[in-house]
Amino acid sequence: MNIFEKHLSECRLLHVQQVWEGFEVVLGFETRNKYKILDENKRPVAFAAEESKGLSGFLFRQFLGHWRTFKVSIYDENQQKIYALNFPFRWFFKTLIVTDVKGKRLGHLQERFAIFRKKFDVYDSNNKVVARINSSFFRFWTFEFKRSTRSIGKIQKKWSGAISELFTDRDNFVMTYTDKTLPTETKALMLATCIMVDIIYFEKKAS
Repeated sequence: MNIFEKHLSECRLLHVQQVWEGFEVVLGFETRNKYKILDENKRPVAFAAEESKGLSGFLFRQFLGHWRTFKVSIYDENQQKIYALNFPFRWFFKTLIVTDVKGKRLGHLQERFAIFRKKFDVYDSNNKVVARINSSFFRFWTFEFKRSTRSIGKIQKKWSGAISELFTDRDNFVMTYTDKTLPTETKALMLATCIMVDIIYFEKKAS
């Protein structure tokens, strides 16, 4: 178990903050998604970044938004890769496959059909559902994980200020783990869901 996984196994809360790049504002272009991952005291513990694909990746981001295929890697504070998030191409019902640094599959996330709701299933490495999100469309800032009827965690988008929200794509989230018994792999899948939620629902070029 690496340093971040040890921290993840013990933590109750993480802040996920999108990294802002100034020329997005000036030029109006969507750049690679990047995130700082902070502990509850807002100390950096990891970061995530979309893998670069050169000119083709740039063009796909501008014209296809979150419908494109791409990968996001999560690194610890020592810049060691921990997890890989693979977004295959989907027009509808987005999916995300999560693996560790050795390529071992931790599980996947699957968007489900829903009218006026946000619905995801979270699967472990054995294709067993370990959590579900079934949030009302009108609770647009909150994504609650449930196991049966019991809440085990929650993603909440936080307002980052009028100027920031108006002129940039920078999004801030709080990932809360409310179940103390959650295995590290499930916590990692929930963290990956936070990034998926931002890309699907809050990436402006994809709307």
